[in-house]
Amino acid sequence: MNAFGKNAFFLYQFIMYFQPFNDAFVSEKDQIFIMKFGKLVSLTRLLLIYFTLCLVAVGCIETKNVTYFNNLPDSVSVALQALEIPHPVVKVNDQLVIQVGGENEKTVAYINQYYGSPGGLNATVDIDGNINLPRIGKIHIAGLSQDAARDTITQAYKEYLLNPIVSIKFSDFRFAVLGEIKAPGYFTMPKETVNLLEAIAMAGDMTTYARRDQVKLLRTEGGTRHIYTINFLDSSMLNSPFFYLHKDDIIYVEPLQTKQNTENFTRIFPVISSVLSVITIVFLLIKK
Repeated sequence: MNAFGKNAFFLYQFIMYFQPFNDAFVSEKDQIFIMKFGKLVSLTRLLLIYFTLCLVAVGCIETKNVTYFNNLPDSVSVALQALEIPHPVVKVNDQLVIQVGGENEKTVAYINQYYGSPGGLNATVDIDGNINLPRIGKIHIAGLSQDAARDTITQAYKEYLLNPIVSIKFSDFRFAVLGEIKAPGYFTMPKETVNLLEAIAMAGDMTTYARRDQVKLLRTEGGTRHIYTINFLDSSMLNSPFFYLHKDDIIYVEPLQTKQNTENFTRIFPVISSVLSVITIVFLLIKK
């Protein structure tokens, strides 16, 4: 209730409390007005209380709808299936760290004069899917798995080295998290494997209004885009083939309908309060 309504209501209570003393100097017409005004204020108060309770009701969210894996048994330990970690595929614009060595010191010295440091060569896959390597020149590796790209580079260096040893790593792991999340954005991690829980944690966790049973995973595989739905309320997601992310995956968290209802009610509540206040003011003006 606004300040005007509260003051008017308290005034009404005060007058009614001292009614025996006021009868002598308050006209019958004024007494009728005071009674009607008091009823109007009481009605206004009840309506505001009702709408406030409605606001609370539409904003209520059950605990089970915000609890991850809420169907897990009440036990100290739960065995999970062993999941295969995905083998990343080299794509355009990937940042790679490539190290090439051999079985003897001469081989290592020969390679280091081109690579500049034992830490390896930082290579970017160009728009055509190629990288540029010392002595080898351009070599196409886009579309190959990490192991296949390593074998391709190893084979290319056999022309110059005796039993070359090649190591290839992704220098970053990119993914995006959008929607009903506390810190949405694009993330880069210096590791080759990231799971769904790590991704959500990096984005600050889901908000209270997140629909945890309808989380969308957008993934491009073989040039085709796919959308998968993951239920974070069900413990089966821990054994899901989508538990581990692929590079450039996008996670979208849908909002609950409750959020829209709450926002709509929050927008109209001040209007309702104002209308009730105006009605009260108009009633006073009519009396005058």
